[in-house]
Amino acid sequence: MEQDVTALILETASKRFGISAVKPFQLLVMQRIIEQESRNYSVRHQIVILPTGTGKSLCFLLPAILCSGITIIVYPLLALMNDQLAFLKANGIESACLRGGQTKDQRNREFEKLDNGCKIVITNPETLNLDAVVNRLSQYRISLFVCDEAHVISLWGETFRPSYLKLGRTVSKLRPLQVLAFTATAGNETIHRIWHCMFPSKPLLVRGDSDRENIYYSAYPAYDRDTALFSILRSCEKPAIVFFRKRRLCLTTCVAMKRLLPDTEHLYYHAGLTRAERENIEKTFLTADNAVLYSTNAYGMGVDKKNLRTVIHYTIPDSAEAYIQEAGRAGRDGKQAWSFVIITGREKQSTLSDIFTQDRCRRSALLKTMGQEKDECTGCDNCTGKIPYSENIGRIEKTIQKTVRFHPFRYNTKTLPELLTYKGRGFVEQEEFFCSSLNDIDRNLVEQTMKKMKGPVFGALRIPGKGYLYFNKPFRRLHQYTRLHSVRQLRRQRRQ
Repeated sequence: MEQDVTALILETASKRFGISAVKPFQLLVMQRIIEQESRNYSVRHQIVILPTGTGKSLCFLLPAILCSGITIIVYPLLALMNDQLAFLKANGIESACLRGGQTKDQRNREFEKLDNGCKIVITNPETLNLDAVVNRLSQYRISLFVCDEAHVISLWGETFRPSYLKLGRTVSKLRPLQVLAFTATAGNETIHRIWHCMFPSKPLLVRGDSDRENIYYSAYPAYDRDTALFSILRSCEKPAIVFFRKRRLCLTTCVAMKRLLPDTEHLYYHAGLTRAERENIEKTFLTADNAVLYSTNAYGMGVDKKNLRTVIHYTIPDSAEAYIQEAGRAGRDGKQAWSFVIITGREKQSTLSDIFTQDRCRRSALLKTMGQEKDECTGCDNCTGKIPYSENIGRIEKTIQKTVRFHPFRYNTKTLPELLTYKGRGFVEQEEFFCSSLNDIDRNLVEQTMKKMKGPVFGALRIPGKGYLYFNKPFRRLHQYTRLHSVRQLRRQRRQ
């Protein structure tokens, strides 16, 4: 029987999805789902944790075709729903979509698809909160109830997506044969939360290795986040994505970087944009090779952009789970990818801030928070020694900015390194506060750092031909006004 099921899975994967090989964990999960149709396991339900890019979707889409009843798949984002609908359509598989904003006639047409043999329903938790939708779905035989990106139950359920906490009630009304939760990252606390919010009984836990060996993890110490971001973006491999906590920063940083890096395409994305704007940006970025997307965590979850090379976090994320999930957007094609976290030393104390500020293997520390062990590191700045931005450079930047802020218009790119790295005595008394403050660092490194800081870079202004660097506050305010003016212009153009 097991050989028959395996052969059926491989045949379906090849014919319906064009996939010639199935990974071991995928096969394990799919075998159990399909066998559950004819066997009565004591544990019917599953929580499946597999790394980003390992083909979680296949684990429930292929059984959805083979199971006798319908499969309901719950997604957290519209982008994910659209991506999956497009994927199914491209493979000749019919699906129904139930989401907000549909008229009564539109929704009835979707139910008619189910009446005519369609077996897959794509939806979201808010739609499943509607009694009319649940009552209509309960009329069908439901084989699978699937929650993809299930970690958001814990991440968003208590805040702005309370509908996720009501999925258990929906499951009890629909009474599906199997309940499945899929995610790429989940610690023990998150697993416990998913179980109690969604499952009618204790599920089987299938847990793969959360490590993505092709991603290089690195901290990027800096005095100024914007300057650090500019330094990374002008040299990193693209396409790249920069994650922010605030929507406003997505827009303002995108506008500023358009001026600084005009040869690269710059886009911004957040949940505050209209549906049409978000869909247009998704399509543009999905096919772009030399682009940077400035986004909140509203973008990327489950979106299959395989050639994303670099992920940058403007600030440290809230948890190791969120970080691994977002960093995992990169390198889905299996090629080398990079993940940078910009740190300034002013971050709040947390488990994740300790990981990126301490001198230990970042990969092992991240996996340890997920309850996993790693014997050998395949790439982080602490283990390989390829630190792209050392602590010394962050210290140099900080000292340079302090010095010229106290003494604007006094030094140039030659005299300031001489002052800061001076190893003797002889400077005037008022300059002794800064004199020799970097005397343990090579002067050439200070000069190189100053060249990298040349303007126009957020709060810095360089006069061409003279080499002066000014970090006076009026210049910072002027540059911020320029950014604000550009943002207003962009908004006016968009309204037109």
